[in-house]
Amino acid sequence: MESDNMVTVLQHCQVSPPPGTTSEKSLPPTFFDLRMVDSSTKHLFFFECTSISKNHFLESIIPSLKHSLSLSLKYYYPFAGNLIFPPNSGKPEIRYLERDSASLIFAESSSDFIHLTGKQTRNTTEFLSLLPQLPPESMSHDTLVVPISSFQVTLFPDSGICVGFHLRHAIGDGNSVVKSFFKTWASITKAGGDATFLSGEFVPYYDRTRFRDPEGLEFETIVWNDLEKITKEEWSRPHHPKPNNKVRATFVISHATAQQLKKLVLGRYPFPSHISTFTVTCGYVWSCLAKARAACGKDDDEMVHFLTEVDWRTRLDPPLPATYFGNCVLPSLACAKTAQLKGSDGFVFGAKSIGDAIHKSLHHTGVSKTIKNLARQLAAASKGWLLESFSSPKFKMYDIDFGWGRLKTNEELSIDDCEAIAVGDGQNEGETEIIVSNPKPIMDAFVSIFSLGLQTLDEKVKKLGANNFIRTSTESATEADNNLDSGRSKACEAITLAACVLVVGSWLMGEHANAVAAVLGAVIGSSTISYMGKKMARTWDNKSSSYAGS
Repeated sequence: MESDNMVTVLQHCQVSPPPGTTSEKSLPPTFFDLRMVDSSTKHLFFFECTSISKNHFLESIIPSLKHSLSLSLKYYYPFAGNLIFPPNSGKPEIRYLERDSASLIFAESSSDFIHLTGKQTRNTTEFLSLLPQLPPESMSHDTLVVPISSFQVTLFPDSGICVGFHLRHAIGDGNSVVKSFFKTWASITKAGGDATFLSGEFVPYYDRTRFRDPEGLEFETIVWNDLEKITKEEWSRPHHPKPNNKVRATFVISHATAQQLKKLVLGRYPFPSHISTFTVTCGYVWSCLAKARAACGKDDDEMVHFLTEVDWRTRLDPPLPATYFGNCVLPSLACAKTAQLKGSDGFVFGAKSIGDAIHKSLHHTGVSKTIKNLARQLAAASKGWLLESFSSPKFKMYDIDFGWGRLKTNEELSIDDCEAIAVGDGQNEGETEIIVSNPKPIMDAFVSIFSLGLQTLDEKVKKLGANNFIRTSTESATEADNNLDSGRSKACEAITLAACVLVVGSWLMGEHANAVAAVLGAVIGSSTISYMGKKMARTWDNKSSSYAGS
């Protein structure tokens, strides 16, 4: 048995789909997949189960997980396959051949389970022994063969179990990997190896022919031209994370807190283009991190960007089914200066900027322009501070159940490799969890700023309510002043009624509508009513014409 720090490897095996159930297959990449070729995904899931001993783990849990993973691979064969890079810089593809397999490690840890699963600040290096390494790449007939997946299940005797995976991101996004495959593996395990529920709408959808290129942009070629600079030497480098000087911690935004944050945004921007628990949560964290970085000496004029991935499955033409397996996300990018996020309205500005970016991406930019502008936008963002958001509350991590008990916590280790946060659902209904990873000085400042901001949230909301009351009272007083002349008010009502009668009459007669509208606006003295009247008149003229021709 091999030992790595506080982890002892009990067994290392390769798991394939059941014999004869999966034929040789290849999966061509889409433009969504190609932009993820040089990325990987690293995640840990901790389950608290104090009743599982080492003997039970060896005799029951290990055989059960092997069997259920094999059954899962029958439907999710890409996890057992490889990324294939053909000679002459051809675009890669996912290929599965008979007897291909996924790496699965079983281990035992002597680390403190309670400490690792807490929300307090912990060193990122404490989690590395729980994450499996990806198998090394190899060459076969001038073709680069890159393994896609590796899994590790680690027992903490009489405390819990950690299930971790390390994957090439080209295989799929979080919706495919976590919400689809990982939950399937857990469900089959819990059901004792029964996979009959995997039929119809629950079977992964692999068809790539529904992707259209209506503008002839050849997205795949455009994206790959940027990525083919990745040399074979670069792919040969180890992809296991290296120790760094970062610490990580988990923060919780309750449903009630999220509602208060929304009130602050709506108090400043009554009609935002897009507002949600996600946007206000990310806006708040983005602002707090900007303040923490500024406290550690970062320039107020520094350009900062916030990147979040948007799922396009239902937004393509034609739309893809929810079970589509692969990558189908594109980034939306919000932009600001550190000074803007540091200000008294910094969080509000951040939340609105993120909402505006998402709205613009979905409703104005579209998939074509997003792809074409992607390289330019990311190049601009890389010149300043780029904060990325990983994961999603929609994945419902805490619904994952292998039969050992509810998920206690999860850790997105990919955020340690860059400037990123992970945003997901919480343990309790309506909660949102945010995992933050930063050097300790920035994290210490962030913890203080984040906590203080929430402590003063009630006061800010109450102040906002008082300001709204004053504004409403002022508006009411102004309205009352404008209507002090009751005689004029009644006269206006009478004139309005008479004009409406004339307009309706003109509609029925099919003539004089514009004239009546002009009289209505001139008599009442309101440019708004005049405009509305003329607009209504044009509509009625059109209706009269159409009726006359029928």
